[in-house]
Amino acid sequence: MNLIEITNKFPTELDAIQHFEQVRWKSKIECPYCASKSKGKRNKDYRFHCKECKKSFSVTTRTNLHNTRLPLRTWIIAFAIITDAKKGISAKQLERNLGVHYETAWTMYMKIRDLMVEPVGKLDDITEMDETYVGGKPRKMADPNCLPAKNRIDLNKRIAELEKEGYEFKEGTRKVACNTNVKRGRGTKKIPVVGIVERDGNVVAQVMQSLTKKNLQTMIKKHVDTKDSVIVTDNYRGYSRLHNIIEHIKIDHHKMYSYKGVNTNTIESFWAIIERGIMGQYHQVSPKYLPKYVTEFVFKFNNRNKDDMFETLIINSMKKK
Repeated sequence: MNLIEITNKFPTELDAIQHFEQVRWKSKIECPYCASKSKGKRNKDYRFHCKECKKSFSVTTRTNLHNTRLPLRTWIIAFAIITDAKKGISAKQLERNLGVHYETAWTMYMKIRDLMVEPVGKLDDITEMDETYVGGKPRKMADPNCLPAKNRIDLNKRIAELEKEGYEFKEGTRKVACNTNVKRGRGTKKIPVVGIVERDGNVVAQVMQSLTKKNLQTMIKKHVDTKDSVIVTDNYRGYSRLHNIIEHIKIDHHKMYSYKGVNTNTIESFWAIIERGIMGQYHQVSPKYLPKYVTEFVFKFNNRNKDDMFETLIINSMKKK
């Protein structure tokens, strides 16, 4: 649901509250404390008074939005903005869009990520498994002048041609070492995130501090129907014993990336979304909160072909805490 639809459907706070009430109670409002349907009229603060237990309550009482002091219309707008952003938005951007303090926007976003936690059924048929690495400092690049001359012939020739036409390319003064042993991914201090995806289906992903064979197999047993599935991986040694629990086929990325449909392209596409989101929107993510960010990307990927992400968040927000 886009922002124009939001403002048309929920022009006032009462309209937003009544929508949440419909989601939570359907036709008859009842007290969250004693389940009585005997209540007084709605007060000026939109709360009700229970005639049985004498307590006051609102639609958010004892739900995942319990004790929120923000208008529910603000939450609805936040749901719409965040679900519409495929790669996420920063808390600073959410702050500007909602007109709230940064700390409030950040807390709201974290709460919304909690609402995105949803069970995913067993994956089956052709599945792919891979890992990516998040965090750490940018890689140190080697000086291109350290490369063999034959690798620079074409570029040097083109530069010379353009300089004859009057273009001037100025080389920077910064010097870098001839380091050709640049580590990437495995072997670095970055945090590994492991994912399994079903072709044309859902994905599951989790932060995994130790990429041991046991941990990887445990994840497969939990999320994949091992009897009716085949899993595709690269040649990482952690996947070497998967044939003991599931049909397994490997693609050697040193030789090729795809062969007759055997590839890990789907899970690689999911990693690309995460990497672009973190680099382009969040810039950096602390290890403490990384699982919540992963949850957001999983939720959006699994609902990519649906139009009900907005309503799903409303439903999840009204579940009992």
